[in-house]
Amino acid sequence: MEFLLVLFICPIIVLVASIIGFLVVRRWFVMPLLTFVVFTILTFTVFNDTFFIWVVVYTILSVIVSLIMKLIKK
Repeated sequence: MEFLLVLFICPIIVLVASIIGFLVVRRWFVMPLLTFVVFTILTFTVFNDTFFIWVVVYTILSVIVSLIMKLIKK
């Protein structure tokens, strides 16, 4: 179950949240920052310390999506 969560569900949540967050806030750096904070909190409360690697991956994914949205919006 955790495998599906890490590889499929969380990335989809990050993609959708980054798109919606960018459209609401109109700043590209807000959603990656929020993604990093939320998943770091989840690392220490729900998952173990090795999940922090995925936190970095999700943050990078959020940065990429936010920058693409910024380019599209221009």
